[in-house]
Amino acid sequence: MPDYVEYNEEAKVSNWRKFVRKNLLLHLIPNTLLNSIVPYFAFKMQNSVHLFSGEQNLARFLLPMSALLPFMVTFDILKKIKELQHSDAINYKVEEKITGYPFILKKAGLNGLYCITIVFILMLTLYFSFPPNHDFGITSSAVCAGLLAGLYSVTFFYLAIRKFKIDAV
Repeated sequence: MPDYVEYNEEAKVSNWRKFVRKNLLLHLIPNTLLNSIVPYFAFKMQNSVHLFSGEQNLARFLLPMSALLPFMVTFDILKKIKELQHSDAINYKVEEKITGYPFILKKAGLNGLYCITIVFILMLTLYFSFPPNHDFGITSSAVCAGLLAGLYSVTFFYLAIRKFKIDAV
């Protein structure tokens, strides 16, 4: 019996590692690519990219992304952790299981709210730091949007699992 328990624990740690690898790549690659390509082609239709002014401005892409991406990544990961916890497929640090969606929605909503607040404050700081009608450049704006999406994917993935992850020694 102890050999079976030890094997089961090793399998749960292995399942956790597979879960982390698979889902991190599942969130990172599409978010980075899509959030680089879509703004690039939207910005390509105009001569310059401004922070808040103009038909296709940078804030039009960054602010919704800064609210929705952290919310969706956190919600998705916590929902998957909940399913794995209830099937006893992974080891987790916290003794309590995620029982319902109020916890998941609260955590995801707070992540989205905090992120959009920080990004908005940083964008206002940039807006007042640069001269009026400063052009940020098409390619650099699209690349920055994609890199920011990739950063959100990794950061909020790890923030979502931080409470539940077992430190494998």
